[in-house]
Amino acid sequence: MKVLLLKDNTAKNGVFCLSGKKLVVMAGLVIVVLPIILGLASYTVIAKIDRSLNPFIDPDYRVAVETRVGEQEQEIVKTREYVRQHMDVLGRRIGSLQAQVSRINAVELRIADVSGIDLQDFDFDQDPPIGGSAEDEADSEQIDIENAIVAIERELSLRESEIAAMDFLLSRKNLESKQTPAGWPVNGGWISSNFGSRMHPMTGKKQFHQGVDIPGKLGTEVLAVADGVVTRATNSGNYGWVVEIDHGDNYTTLYSHNRKNLVSEGETVVKGQAIAEVGSTGRSTGPHVHFEVLKKNRNINPVKFLYKEV
Repeated sequence: MKVLLLKDNTAKNGVFCLSGKKLVVMAGLVIVVLPIILGLASYTVIAKIDRSLNPFIDPDYRVAVETRVGEQEQEIVKTREYVRQHMDVLGRRIGSLQAQVSRINAVELRIADVSGIDLQDFDFDQDPPIGGSAEDEADSEQIDIENAIVAIERELSLRESEIAAMDFLLSRKNLESKQTPAGWPVNGGWISSNFGSRMHPMTGKKQFHQGVDIPGKLGTEVLAVADGVVTRATNSGNYGWVVEIDHGDNYTTLYSHNRKNLVSEGETVVKGQAIAEVGSTGRSTGPHVHFEVLKKNRNINPVKFLYKEV
Protein backbone atom coordinates (compact mmCIF):
# COMPACT_ATOMS: atom_id res chain seq x y z
CA MET A 1 0.00 0.00 0.00
CA LYS A 2 1.29 3.44 -0.92
CA VAL A 3 0.11 6.98 -0.13
CA LEU A 4 0.84 9.72 -2.58
CA LEU A 5 1.16 13.35 -1.41
CA LEU A 6 1.01 15.97 -4.15
CA LYS A 7 2.73 19.32 -3.92
CA ASP A 8 2.20 22.50 -5.89
CA ASN A 9 3.96 23.28 -9.11
CA THR A 10 6.76 25.23 -7.42
CA ALA A 11 8.13 22.17 -5.63
CA LYS A 12 10.97 20.29 -7.11
CA ASN A 13 9.20 17.02 -6.83
CA GLY A 14 5.45 16.96 -6.91
CA VAL A 15 5.00 13.63 -5.21
CA PHE A 16 5.92 12.18 -1.76
CA CYS A 17 5.56 8.54 -1.34
CA LEU A 18 4.97 6.90 2.13
CA SER A 19 5.16 3.20 2.53
CA GLY A 20 2.94 1.23 4.96
CA LYS A 21 5.73 0.77 7.47
CA LYS A 22 6.23 4.53 7.80
CA LEU A 23 2.51 5.05 8.23
CA VAL A 24 2.42 2.57 11.10
CA VAL A 25 5.31 4.33 12.87
CA MET A 26 3.72 7.77 12.49
CA ALA A 27 0.34 6.50 13.70
CA GLY A 28 2.02 4.99 16.74
CA LEU A 29 3.71 8.23 17.56
CA VAL A 30 0.43 10.13 17.24
CA ILE A 31 -1.37 7.64 19.44
CA VAL A 32 1.29 7.84 22.19
CA VAL A 33 2.36 11.49 22.13
CA LEU A 34 -1.00 13.14 21.55
CA PRO A 35 -2.61 11.84 24.83
CA ILE A 36 0.44 12.98 26.77
CA ILE A 37 0.23 16.46 25.30
CA LEU A 38 -3.50 16.63 25.94
CA GLY A 39 -3.02 15.39 29.53
CA LEU A 40 -0.39 17.96 30.31
CA ALA A 41 -2.53 20.72 28.89
CA SER A 42 -5.56 19.55 30.88
CA TYR A 43 -3.55 19.34 34.14
CA THR A 44 -2.23 22.86 33.63
CA VAL A 45 -5.71 24.27 33.06
CA ILE A 46 -7.28 22.37 35.97
CA ALA A 47 -4.46 23.37 38.34
CA LYS A 48 -5.00 27.03 37.50
CA ILE A 49 -8.74 26.70 38.08
CA ASP A 50 -8.25 24.92 41.44
CA ARG A 51 -5.78 27.55 42.62
CA SER A 52 -8.26 30.31 41.83
CA LEU A 53 -11.00 28.49 43.70
CA ASN A 54 -8.91 27.33 46.68
CA PRO A 55 -6.25 29.89 47.64
CA PHE A 56 -4.84 27.64 50.39
CA ILE A 57 -3.06 25.70 47.68
CA ASP A 58 -0.77 28.75 47.64
CA PRO A 59 1.88 27.95 50.33
CA ASP A 60 2.67 31.59 51.07
CA TYR A 61 -0.99 32.44 51.57
CA ARG A 62 -1.47 29.41 53.80
CA VAL A 63 1.49 30.42 55.99
CA ALA A 64 0.15 33.99 56.31
CA VAL A 65 -3.30 32.78 57.31
CA GLU A 66 -1.94 30.27 59.84
CA THR A 67 0.26 33.01 61.35
CA ARG A 68 -2.71 35.36 61.73
CA VAL A 69 -4.82 32.63 63.30
CA GLY A 70 -2.03 31.93 65.78
CA GLU A 71 -1.83 35.60 66.72
CA GLN A 72 -5.60 35.76 67.28
CA GLU A 73 -5.48 32.69 69.49
CA GLN A 74 -2.78 34.36 71.60
CA GLU A 75 -4.91 37.51 71.87
CA ILE A 76 -7.86 35.38 73.02
CA VAL A 77 -5.70 33.71 75.67
CA LYS A 78 -4.47 37.11 76.92
CA THR A 79 -8.03 38.47 76.99
CA ARG A 80 -9.26 35.47 78.97
CA GLU A 81 -6.41 35.89 81.47
CA TYR A 82 -7.15 39.62 81.80
CA VAL A 83 -10.84 38.94 82.42
CA ARG A 84 -10.01 36.19 84.91
CA GLN A 85 -7.67 38.46 86.88
CA HIS A 86 -10.24 41.26 86.98
CA MET A 87 -12.94 38.80 88.01
CA ASP A 88 -10.68 37.75 90.89
CA VAL A 89 -10.19 41.41 91.87
CA LEU A 90 -13.94 42.02 91.71
CA GLY A 91 -14.54 38.90 93.74
CA ARG A 92 -12.15 40.05 96.47
CA ARG A 93 -13.72 43.53 96.42
CA ILE A 94 -17.19 42.06 96.77
CA GLY A 95 -15.98 39.98 99.70
CA SER A 96 -14.59 43.12 101.35
CA LEU A 97 -17.87 45.00 100.80
CA GLN A 98 -19.84 42.11 102.26
CA ALA A 99 -17.58 42.19 105.33
CA GLN A 100 -18.22 45.93 105.68
CA VAL A 101 -21.95 45.33 105.47
CA SER A 102 -21.64 42.74 108.25
CA ARG A 103 -19.71 45.21 110.42
CA ILE A 104 -22.31 47.92 109.75
CA ASN A 105 -25.04 45.47 110.73
CA ALA A 106 -23.21 44.67 113.98
CA VAL A 107 -22.82 48.39 114.75
CA GLU A 108 -26.53 48.94 114.09
CA LEU A 109 -27.47 46.16 116.46
CA ARG A 110 -25.11 47.54 119.11
CA ILE A 111 -26.49 51.08 118.75
CA ALA A 112 -30.04 49.77 118.91
CA ASP A 113 -29.22 47.75 122.02
CA VAL A 114 -27.51 50.65 123.82
CA SER A 115 -30.09 53.26 122.82
CA GLY A 116 -33.08 51.07 123.54
CA ILE A 117 -34.55 51.42 120.04
CA ASP A 118 -37.05 48.69 119.25
CA LEU A 119 -35.47 46.39 116.65
CA GLN A 120 -38.91 45.40 115.37
CA ASP A 121 -39.24 48.88 113.89
CA PHE A 122 -36.44 48.01 111.45
CA ASP A 123 -36.15 44.19 111.49
CA PHE A 124 -32.42 44.29 110.69
CA ASP A 125 -32.10 40.51 110.28
CA GLN A 126 -34.59 40.31 107.38
CA ASP A 127 -34.21 41.56 103.84
CA PRO A 128 -36.57 44.38 102.92
CA PRO A 129 -39.72 43.37 101.01
CA ILE A 130 -39.06 43.70 97.29
CA GLY A 131 -40.52 42.34 94.07
CA GLY A 132 -40.01 42.12 90.32
CA SER A 133 -40.48 39.98 87.23
CA ALA A 134 -38.56 36.71 86.89
CA GLU A 135 -35.54 36.56 84.62
CA ASP A 136 -34.00 33.70 82.72
CA GLU A 137 -31.31 31.94 84.69
CA ALA A 138 -27.81 32.28 83.31
CA ASP A 139 -24.84 30.17 84.38
CA SER A 140 -22.32 32.94 83.94
CA GLU A 141 -19.59 34.24 86.25
CA GLN A 142 -20.19 37.76 85.02
CA ILE A 143 -23.92 37.53 85.84
CA ASP A 144 -23.06 36.18 89.30
CA ILE A 145 -20.75 39.12 90.00
CA GLU A 146 -23.30 41.64 88.71
CA ASN A 147 -25.96 40.08 90.94
CA ALA A 148 -23.59 40.21 93.92
CA ILE A 149 -22.87 43.90 93.28
CA VAL A 150 -26.59 44.68 92.97
CA ALA A 151 -27.27 42.79 96.22
CA ILE A 152 -24.54 44.72 98.08
CA GLU A 153 -25.80 48.05 96.72
CA ARG A 154 -29.30 47.17 97.90
CA GLU A 155 -27.97 46.08 101.30
CA LEU A 156 -25.96 49.29 101.73
CA SER A 157 -28.97 51.37 100.71
CA LEU A 158 -31.07 49.57 103.30
CA ARG A 159 -28.47 50.06 106.01
CA GLU A 160 -28.10 53.72 105.09
CA SER A 161 -31.85 54.20 105.50
CA GLU A 162 -31.85 52.34 108.81
CA ILE A 163 -28.92 54.35 110.18
CA ALA A 164 -30.59 57.59 109.10
CA ALA A 165 -33.78 56.55 110.87
CA MET A 166 -31.85 55.54 113.98
CA ASP A 167 -29.93 58.81 113.90
CA PHE A 168 -33.23 60.70 113.76
CA LEU A 169 -34.64 58.73 116.70
CA LEU A 170 -31.46 59.17 118.73
CA SER A 171 -31.34 62.89 117.92
CA ARG A 172 -34.94 63.26 118.95
CA LYS A 173 -34.35 61.32 122.14
CA ASN A 174 -31.23 63.37 122.85
CA LEU A 175 -33.12 66.59 122.19
CA GLU A 176 -35.98 65.47 124.38
CA SER A 177 -33.57 64.49 127.13
CA LYS A 178 -31.89 67.90 126.96
CA GLN A 179 -35.20 69.74 126.87
CA THR A 180 -36.82 67.71 129.63
CA PRO A 181 -35.98 69.12 133.08
CA ALA A 182 -33.52 66.79 134.78
CA GLY A 183 -30.66 67.74 137.10
CA TRP A 184 -29.72 69.72 140.18
CA PRO A 185 -30.03 73.52 139.87
CA VAL A 186 -27.12 74.34 142.18
CA ASN A 187 -23.82 72.75 143.15
CA GLY A 188 -24.26 71.08 146.52
CA GLY A 189 -27.16 71.73 148.86
CA TRP A 190 -30.21 69.69 149.85
CA ILE A 191 -33.95 70.11 149.84
CA SER A 192 -34.91 72.16 152.85
CA SER A 193 -38.60 72.53 151.94
CA ASN A 194 -40.64 70.16 149.78
CA PHE A 195 -43.42 70.67 147.27
CA GLY A 196 -46.97 70.85 148.67
CA SER A 197 -48.68 72.16 151.78
CA ARG A 198 -46.44 73.49 154.52
CA MET A 199 -46.27 76.02 157.34
CA HIS A 200 -44.67 79.14 155.94
CA PRO A 201 -41.44 79.85 157.89
CA MET A 202 -42.07 83.61 157.95
CA THR A 203 -45.84 83.86 158.55
CA GLY A 204 -46.41 80.60 160.42
CA LYS A 205 -49.50 80.01 158.34
CA LYS A 206 -50.36 76.97 156.21
CA GLN A 207 -49.53 77.60 152.58
CA PHE A 208 -49.10 75.57 149.39
CA HIS A 209 -45.46 75.51 148.34
CA GLN A 210 -45.26 75.41 144.54
CA GLY A 211 -41.66 74.23 144.32
CA VAL A 212 -38.72 73.06 146.41
CA ASP A 213 -36.10 75.10 148.29
CA ILE A 214 -32.43 74.16 147.96
CA PRO A 215 -30.02 76.06 150.24
CA GLY A 216 -26.70 77.17 148.79
CA LYS A 217 -23.74 79.37 149.48
CA LEU A 218 -24.34 83.02 148.57
CA GLY A 219 -23.12 83.73 145.06
CA THR A 220 -22.99 80.07 144.00
CA GLU A 221 -24.03 79.55 140.40
CA VAL A 222 -27.62 78.59 139.67
CA LEU A 223 -27.71 76.11 136.77
CA ALA A 224 -30.31 75.45 134.07
CA VAL A 225 -31.54 71.86 134.29
CA ALA A 226 -32.42 71.67 130.58
CA ASP A 227 -32.01 73.47 127.26
CA GLY A 228 -34.49 76.24 126.56
CA VAL A 229 -35.27 79.90 126.03
CA VAL A 230 -35.43 82.48 128.82
CA THR A 231 -38.97 83.85 128.96
CA ARG A 232 -38.55 85.90 132.13
CA ALA A 233 -35.52 87.46 133.88
CA THR A 234 -36.68 90.14 136.28
CA ASN A 235 -37.38 91.11 139.86
CA SER A 236 -40.78 89.73 140.85
CA GLY A 237 -41.82 90.85 144.33
CA ASN A 238 -41.82 87.98 146.81
CA TYR A 239 -39.79 85.86 144.38
CA GLY A 240 -37.02 88.46 144.23
CA TRP A 241 -34.83 88.11 141.17
CA VAL A 242 -36.27 85.28 139.09
CA VAL A 243 -35.36 83.44 135.90
CA GLU A 244 -37.97 81.45 134.00
CA ILE A 245 -37.05 79.10 131.10
CA ASP A 246 -39.33 77.56 128.48
CA HIS A 247 -38.01 74.12 127.48
CA GLY A 248 -40.63 73.28 124.88
CA ASP A 249 -42.95 70.28 125.01
CA ASN A 250 -45.02 72.26 127.58
CA TYR A 251 -42.25 72.27 130.21
CA THR A 252 -41.13 75.41 132.11
CA THR A 253 -38.73 75.82 135.03
CA LEU A 254 -38.37 78.73 137.46
CA TYR A 255 -35.44 79.77 139.67
CA SER A 256 -36.01 82.55 142.21
CA HIS A 257 -34.54 84.50 145.16
CA ASN A 258 -31.37 84.99 143.07
CA ARG A 259 -28.76 87.50 144.10
CA LYS A 260 -28.50 88.50 140.44
CA ASN A 261 -29.47 87.08 137.07
CA LEU A 262 -26.84 86.19 134.48
CA VAL A 263 -29.17 85.84 131.46
CA SER A 264 -31.75 88.01 129.71
CA GLU A 265 -35.19 87.40 128.25
CA GLY A 266 -35.08 85.78 124.82
CA GLU A 267 -31.65 84.27 125.41
CA THR A 268 -31.10 80.61 124.54
CA VAL A 269 -29.52 78.52 127.30
CA VAL A 270 -28.21 74.97 127.50
CA LYS A 271 -28.36 72.40 130.21
CA GLY A 272 -25.83 73.09 132.96
CA GLN A 273 -25.35 76.75 132.01
CA ALA A 274 -25.07 79.29 134.83
CA ILE A 275 -28.16 81.50 134.68
CA ALA A 276 -28.00 83.27 138.06
CA GLU A 277 -26.30 83.44 141.45
CA VAL A 278 -27.73 82.07 144.66
CA GLY A 279 -29.19 84.86 146.80
CA SER A 280 -31.88 85.74 149.29
CA THR A 281 -33.88 88.43 147.48
CA GLY A 282 -37.63 88.75 147.86
CA ARG A 283 -39.39 86.93 150.67
CA SER A 284 -36.56 84.70 151.94
CA THR A 285 -34.89 83.73 155.19
CA GLY A 286 -31.47 82.96 153.70
CA PRO A 287 -29.55 82.11 150.55
CA HIS A 288 -31.31 79.37 148.61
CA VAL A 289 -32.87 78.54 145.23
CA HIS A 290 -36.61 78.22 144.99
CA PHE A 291 -37.05 75.77 142.08
CA GLU A 292 -40.31 75.11 140.27
CA VAL A 293 -41.33 72.86 137.36
CA LEU A 294 -44.47 73.62 135.37
CA LYS A 295 -46.15 71.49 132.72
CA LYS A 296 -48.85 73.13 130.64
CA ASN A 297 -48.57 76.11 133.04
CA ARG A 298 -49.43 73.94 136.03
CA ASN A 299 -46.99 73.38 138.89
CA ILE A 300 -45.92 69.77 139.37
CA ASN A 301 -43.65 68.19 141.95
CA PRO A 302 -40.04 68.97 140.92
CA VAL A 303 -38.56 66.14 143.00
CA LYS A 304 -38.85 63.52 140.22
CA PHE A 305 -36.85 65.82 137.92
CA LEU A 306 -34.04 66.39 140.40
CA TYR A 307 -30.87 64.34 140.56
CA LYS A 308 -27.24 64.91 141.40
CA GLU A 309 -24.44 63.75 139.10
CA VAL A 310 -21.98 61.58 140.97
